Amino acid sequence: MSSPLKKYNYNQKYHYEPLYEKNHLYCDSGLKQVKKKLSKGKKIKRKNIVATLFAMFLLGAWCYYVCPYMYENYLCPLFLNRFYNRHFNLDVSSYVYPTRDYLKNSYLLDRSLLVPKVDKSKEFTDIQVLSELTETKNKLITLFQKYPKLEPSVFVWEYSTGAGFEINSDKVFSSASIIKIPIAFELMRLIDSSKNTNHKIELTDKRVFSEEFRTSGSGNLQYSKVGNIYSLDYLANIMITDSDNSATNMLLYEIGGVDAFNRAMRNIGLKVTSMHEWFPDLEGENKTTAREISKILYNIDNPNYIDVKYKNILKEYLGNTKNSHLLKEKLPKDAMVLHKTGDIPSMLGDVGIIYTNNGKKYIAAILVKRPKNDLSAKNLIQEASLIIYNDIKSLM
Repeated sequence: MSSPLKKYNYNQKYHYEPLYEKNHLYCDSGLKQVKKKLSKGKKIKRKNIVATLFAMFLLGAWCYYVCPYMYENYLCPLFLNRFYNRHFNLDVSSYVYPTRDYLKNSYLLDRSLLVPKVDKSKEFTDIQVLSELTETKNKLITLFQKYPKLEPSVFVWEYSTGAGFEINSDKVFSSASIIKIPIAFELMRLIDSSKNTNHKIELTDKRVFSEEFRTSGSGNLQYSKVGNIYSLDYLANIMITDSDNSATNMLLYEIGGVDAFNRAMRNIGLKVTSMHEWFPDLEGENKTTAREISKILYNIDNPNYIDVKYKNILKEYLGNTKNSHLLKEKLPKDAMVLHKTGDIPSMLGDVGIIYTNNGKKYIAAILVKRPKNDLSAKNLIQEASLIIYNDIKSLM
């Protein structure tokens, strides 16, 4: 009997020879070919790095030299109208980092959050009334009794003695066009403060008139063609002298709009003077008081707050106001009045700095609430102005 091991000889029937050992010649040549391919790949990769670096260099040069030129000379004039409107800025960061301003921001109830702000109130000076002009005050109270339908508010202060008086001077009134004084004041402050910054503003800078600024009411700018170009100086001038509403809206936009104006007033310590409507404000939503508007006039002469250059420009505007039928109407012709009027159906007023013909200088603010377009308010302001002028002129 044969052995089963011999019949099923594992070594013979199932002899296994490793493929590598059997075909070692083919495997060696294959490994050599793979190594050659790998070495070629490394050389190709090194060539790709050089090409990539060169392409990045070209891209950087394009971004550094070509893109700014294209942006400034083609993109901005075409899409942002920056050829004439240099006050438009493309702020890409607000889109790239949309949540950045949530913490960095801003103002809640006119208080800055987390971000320090420059407090201008230390430079803005309050008016100190050192003594009361009681006799003049009593004369005005008697005068007001002749006009029972009217509700006047008065603040008067004389420069050389510090004497003055007030009647309801902290009562809140609609400001009408009188609010254009602090708008001009804030414009001058911004121009003055921009001198040492990268975004310098000059009165000679040009702005384009567009349809969004056109509004009814006083002034002739409303009849201008869209695209007409005006300097900031021209706009500020006609805002005061002609009480131009369209020019006022352009300058209000220039200083940052209603919210920026209100923050500026809070920063200098004015609690009431504020805007809630662009012009025309026929409903009297914009507010002020006789005392606060007098503080603005007083600080035109404050060198710590505004440069002498801009002080003189503001005084030139106020000295050429065309409506001279209120504070100035009954005064002597040689009296100089730097003022701004306000006239809406519910309020008539005039505020200004007055120089008497014997060298006295004083601030007078008279605001009058009235029934709709009551013309007697005009007579009250004229008579009160003459009383104040004569009494201050006679001060020793």
